[in-house]
Amino acid sequence: MDSAGIVDDLIRDIPPQGTYSYSGLLQTAREEKLHGAGVSSGRGRKTYLLFLEGEPEGALFSDHKGEIYGNKAVYLINREDQFTFYAMDPAVVERIVFSCRIYDKSHFTSSYKLSLPEIGKKTEGIGRLIIVVKHGGIPIPDVAVKIRRNGQIVGNDRTGHGGEVSFRLLHGPYEVLIVRDENNIDVYEFSFSQELQDKPLDLEIG
Repeated sequence: MDSAGIVDDLIRDIPPQGTYSYSGLLQTAREEKLHGAGVSSGRGRKTYLLFLEGEPEGALFSDHKGEIYGNKAVYLINREDQFTFYAMDPAVVERIVFSCRIYDKSHFTSSYKLSLPEIGKKTEGIGRLIIVVKHGGIPIPDVAVKIRRNGQIVGNDRTGHGGEVSFRLLHGPYEVLIVRDENNIDVYEFSFSQELQDKPLDLEIG
């Protein structure tokens, strides 16, 4: 049995503690120091976040193609999904986390914090970033592209017929995640500025 099936078996007879948004789950788990699993289902896919002492320690992503674990599973979380939380024995959670541990916790550092504007601070510039994803100089359609900043996914879309995708972003540093295959995720760093607005940028992937 795969790891997702094991979790499903364990929570089958556990009454759910509640349903939360992604950010609400992270905040509630931390504040109440919860042990257990947050589960999101939909469109033929399931996502599992495993918590110990309120901290997200493990992640699983499962669909018809198989399972993805740990950091790569976190990349595929849709921040708009709703998660149902099931309280579990911490020793049981620890055993599951052993195979799907999240080593890069930067994904969660800003997800449950609200930024308050500073009085007198100038608003950051905002514009449209356009990326054309190519391989061997040929545009690639229908590729998942995610934009991440400070560990949080701020943009999520798929390339069109011409390999093009666009996002409205504040100026500053970001990471582009190219999900060519759910077992093959590439990460590229870049800085978005006034000079790049509305100018198609070619991103050649290997």
